[in-house]
Amino acid sequence: MEEKDKSSILLSIFRRKGSEGQLTKIIYENNKSQYNDLLSSLEQGEKELIVYYKDALDWVLLTNRRVLTSSNIILLNSDIIDVSPALQEEFGNMITDKNRFTRLRVKDKNNRAYILSLEMGHAYEGFYQVLHFISSGNQRI
Repeated sequence: MEEKDKSSILLSIFRRKGSEGQLTKIIYENNKSQYNDLLSSLEQGEKELIVYYKDALDWVLLTNRRVLTSSNIILLNSDIIDVSPALQEEFGNMITDKNRFTRLRVKDKNNRAYILSLEMGHAYEGFYQVLHFISSGNQRI
């Protein structure tokens, strides 16, 4: 059974709880061509949603099915069970102001943790809230 596409919900959360930044964008038809290299690896039926793109070596792409990164992290949205600020990494770099955070710790259902680097500010907050929403739908009681 195909899971319902929640793209519009995810984008709504991103807009409401955060916003685009200088490097973080919602992908529309009119800006899609800027990200052709990233989008070429998408599977049939997979829809690009939000991208943080600093350069070819530093990016994170959220689709309706997966999170992909420049560091070869590929997470199925259905596997994400927990998302939180990467406090150990932030504090280790002497960053204590939550408005300056750029890293999220994402845990999958196999208890593996990944660190995602994003753009600070509203873009970070929006990405965090979207991934948190995804994880809350995957948690088993």
